[in-house]
Amino acid sequence: MKLLLIAGMGESVGLARDLSALQGVEVTCVNEGRAVARAAPPAKTYDGTFADDAAFAAFLTGFDFVVDAAHPFQSKLGQVAATCGLPYLRATRPVWTEDVGEAWIKASSLNAAIDAIPQGATLFVVTGRGTLKHLTHRTDLTVFCRQLDQHDQNFPLENGRFIFGEGPFDADDEIALFQMLGVDTMLLRNSGSVAGSSKLEAARACGIRIVMIDPPSLQIDADQVADLSQIVERVRAHADH
Repeated sequence: MKLLLIAGMGESVGLARDLSALQGVEVTCVNEGRAVARAAPPAKTYDGTFADDAAFAAFLTGFDFVVDAAHPFQSKLGQVAATCGLPYLRATRPVWTEDVGEAWIKASSLNAAIDAIPQGATLFVVTGRGTLKHLTHRTDLTVFCRQLDQHDQNFPLENGRFIFGEGPFDADDEIALFQMLGVDTMLLRNSGSVAGSSKLEAARACGIRIVMIDPPSLQIDADQVADLSQIVERVRAHADH
């Protein structure tokens, strides 16, 4: 059985390894969003691009099953795969939740989250460089934007700068960084990543206000969704059927 794994979650490499260990299953990975990790043999990685949805749909005709482990906020390829007629599973993981006594500012979209940021905040952004264009009207803010890859682009806002560094990030290092920068508010998407939870731990330790963007709802059938821990067994059952 030829299986396409849409990768993006940090767990994608381990998932590719475990799926490749299934008898009779040949795994090919394609990355959606930032290529967070590379698949190790025997899994293959497709490094090409797709001009449009039709091109990706044509690519899918070479496969028998699709597992979608894209980042929870990435769904472009998955939307095509879910409706192409192939067996399809969207991998999910538990979202982050508030501790007792916490009161996150929750928003359903990036723009709503930006509107909810308190006046004059010193903001740490972990939602990517693309967020900054939506902050141009918030001249009251001081903004620090995390970047995983080094680059020489100019910071587009008057107050703030890029903060470069490649994860995983240790909670103690995050605490030291937030204290050095004087961060009092953090903007992030609720991706539920285990690797990304250190920033939440550090924010809690520093008393930083959390502005959390809720994950988008999955517009697919319930039987097309499975927790990460269930994916391998679901694929095994299909392969043995």
